[in-house]
Amino acid sequence: MDETEAEKIIEAALFMSSKPLAVAELGKLIGVAAPGFVSQRLDSLKAKYDSAGSAIEIAFEEGKYYMRLRSEYVNYVKDFAQTGEITKHALRTLAYISKSEGMRKSQLADKLGSAIYQDVAELVEKGFVIQKKSGRSSSLSTTPKFKAYFGTK
Repeated sequence: MDETEAEKIIEAALFMSSKPLAVAELGKLIGVAAPGFVSQRLDSLKAKYDSAGSAIEIAFEEGKYYMRLRSEYVNYVKDFAQTGEITKHALRTLAYISKSEGMRKSQLADKLGSAIYQDVAELVEKGFVIQKKSGRSSSLSTTPKFKAYFGTK
C-alpha cells in the first residue's frame, strides 16, 4: 500500500471513529505493523489539515489520535450535530468491505464473526452495500451512496 492510500484510509478511520485510535489500531487497519510508518502518515495528515486552515483538526491525546472540529467553529455549527446514520459495529463491518471491495460474506464472517450478518443487513437496507449471490455465499461491495457519503472515488 502506498503512502497516499494509507493516509486516506487512516483519515477515513479517524473521521468515522467515535473514539480516539491508537497507532497500532490504525496499523492493523492498513495492514502495516511498523508504528513509525503509521506515525509518519498521521503527522503528514495533521500537517495537511493545519496548512489548509481547515475547520477540522487531527488531535493527539493520551497516546491516541482523533479528528475533531476546531474549537473556534463549534458554536457556529453545533445545532447541526446529529446521531450517526450507521451503528458503530456496522461501520466497522463497512470498513472491511470497503477495504476489500468484492469480498465474500463468508470471508467477512471468518474475520469478524457472525455478528456481521446483522451488520450487512443494516448496510444493505441503508444503501451502503450491495449483496449479490455468489455460490453458497454472497459477494459484498460498496454502492455509489457509500462513495458519495464518504467522499471516495
